[in-house]
Amino acid sequence: MKYKADSRLLKLVNKQVPFQFHGEKLKFDLSLGLFSSFDVDAGSRLLLKTLAKEAPLADYKNALDTGCGTGVLGICLKKKYPSLDMKFQDRDALAVKFTAHNAALNGIALEDSYLETGLLLDGTEPRSLDLVLCNIPAKAGDHVIRDFVIKASATVTETGRVAVVIVDTLKDVVGDAIKDSGAELLYTEATKMHTVYHFGAGTAEVNLDFDRYIRRTGSFKLVDDTYTLSTVYNLPDFDQLSYTLHLEGELLNHNSFGGKALFWNPGQGHLPAWLNNKKSNHFRSIALASRDSLQNKITLHNLKTQFDGELSSVELGDESFLNDIYGEGEFDSIFMNLNPITRVKWHQELADTAFRLTKKGKYCFIMGRSNDLSQLEKLLKGFKVIVDDRFKGNRGLLLKKN
Repeated sequence: MKYKADSRLLKLVNKQVPFQFHGEKLKFDLSLGLFSSFDVDAGSRLLLKTLAKEAPLADYKNALDTGCGTGVLGICLKKKYPSLDMKFQDRDALAVKFTAHNAALNGIALEDSYLETGLLLDGTEPRSLDLVLCNIPAKAGDHVIRDFVIKASATVTETGRVAVVIVDTLKDVVGDAIKDSGAELLYTEATKMHTVYHFGAGTAEVNLDFDRYIRRTGSFKLVDDTYTLSTVYNLPDFDQLSYTLHLEGELLNHNSFGGKALFWNPGQGHLPAWLNNKKSNHFRSIALASRDSLQNKITLHNLKTQFDGELSSVELGDESFLNDIYGEGEFDSIFMNLNPITRVKWHQELADTAFRLTKKGKYCFIMGRSNDLSQLEKLLKGFKVIVDDRFKGNRGLLLKKN
């Protein structure tokens, strides 16, 4: 059966590029919402070149492309070595969808069990993989990069290999972590912009629980209410609240919310925790949804100690995919923090989604950039505006469904 791409995904495609690996001709759809949106990046090209030259790829039985992005690394290997048990993982649900899409473009059908939205190496077992691949995201930060390298060295078999590429400015972070892991350095190659490392199994003990991501735990104050929250690396609002959060607090402070609530892009969990702790609010259940699994994980981590009701979370490619999960009029309270992909027409789909999911007579709150909200407002039919304010380029709308 011929592959038919989801139209919601196709609208996010920026361009299609040809690529060649080890004699295999491939093609990849790229998106402005993901890393390397105009071409296969130089780091991935360098890593693939070193794998073809230095690694005994035909000997490997199973592999993981973690932080897979659009799937270039793992798809190239799977195309050349069809018997390779190749899995893909990314923190971003949109990246995982594009990986499945690009695999299909190249004649590779991936079952859902081979695709995971999760943090680097989530769910892997010690000594379980022959090969781990990663184009390490520079924005992850020193702490996360070091944690990943040491965990990766514990994940591969005794004869396995970890192959990574990193921007040149962070090469020492990776090099030092390899030494500390006790792993043998198998190969390295560098350009002016990137450094590739191949290394084997390490000897360091590894802590695999979520606590290793926690940056700090402390008290925060929003409007007049104080609450306790743990925060993680690689998300904003880790030590103080942004202007956006303060604006959200002011806009929502004088209204009461309850029933079943949905938070799209919950961040560190500040808004759900603050709203839940307010005595005027009474939530029966809270659903979290985002492209970003880290947002969902840290918010769940925080709410589990503070909320007695039902908690759930799901990772989705963008807001339009909420309709695949939730029913019409399912929520009494919806709180949406927008982070749309540039140059993509998203406004009508979001307006339709907000209207469909909100229960009649109940609330939908939308926070985003002022210019985005101005365009969206024209399409928000069937709502009454309860509160509307803006500050420093941000705008919030509290709506009530007629």
